[in-house]
Amino acid sequence: MMLSSLSIFATFLLSLSCGSHAFVLVHRPSVKTTSSTATTTLLEMDKRSKKKRPTRSVKPKGGGGFAGALRDLQTATFDYAGTVKPGKTSPQKVVLQEQGISIPDYAQDGMPKNKSMMLPWVIEVKTPEEIEKMKVSGRIARQVLDIAGQAVRVGMTTDEIDELVHEETLKRGAYPSPLNYHGFPKSCCTSVNEVICHGIPDDRPLQNGDIINIDITCYKDGYHGDCSEMFVVGKCDEAALQLLQTTYDCWIQACEFVKPGRDYKDIGAIIEDYIVPKGYSTVRNFCGHGIGSVFHTNPNIY
Repeated sequence: MMLSSLSIFATFLLSLSCGSHAFVLVHRPSVKTTSSTATTTLLEMDKRSKKKRPTRSVKPKGGGGFAGALRDLQTATFDYAGTVKPGKTSPQKVVLQEQGISIPDYAQDGMPKNKSMMLPWVIEVKTPEEIEKMKVSGRIARQVLDIAGQAVRVGMTTDEIDELVHEETLKRGAYPSPLNYHGFPKSCCTSVNEVICHGIPDDRPLQNGDIINIDITCYKDGYHGDCSEMFVVGKCDEAALQLLQTTYDCWIQACEFVKPGRDYKDIGAIIEDYIVPKGYSTVRNFCGHGIGSVFHTNPNIY
């Protein structure tokens, strides 16, 4: 079980570009079997033209109207990096101020008002009082992460992990920072196998040999505390163990470098220099970030 600043590869939001054309949803009966008659859902372009474009047949997953059919089409055609695919998510939770918990400014509408400094080289220096508040938030986040990690087992869903994280965070008088941050629907991030980070908890059961990153951030008295860790589900293969060990080792080297007067830019170089000779690479699409009263703030660590 190791803290990770690096996972493997990502599965992201799916998108379908429709341009200015309208689409219609058509249900047509297919071949009749001895038990039932199947229905095929076709997504066709509603374009008044003699030239017809080919359509793609998609097997329905049980309703959902146009949105459900669109989701099924996206799932069927998206070029996934591995075997992990989005599952079904439970309804998004809401934390109200009436519950006696201080909530961030984006909790109700999903839009953060307290922004980071516009110039990336302007970095907030915390006061001793702010540092003490961040220690409280960080300690809560660590406690919640430990509880979530201990619960990881074969057959457990990431949605169940999210439920546990939500309850334990509220028990400690804190708010789960990811919840409704720019509309994020869950209270933590669970990234399985090839998903780099920010995975959305769903109903996929964890399988023997999976590796999972659980990313916890808690908001208490105006400040966020953030931490994550990798966990092994059951028994994983040697390649996964090597990845986790390499990630852990470069993280330790980076932590040991952190001292007053040293440049932020050297942190990424330390990680890169350690992992490349071992045959690994860093993820170019993401970076580390500062934290405090703002969830994601300067400095960015590349």
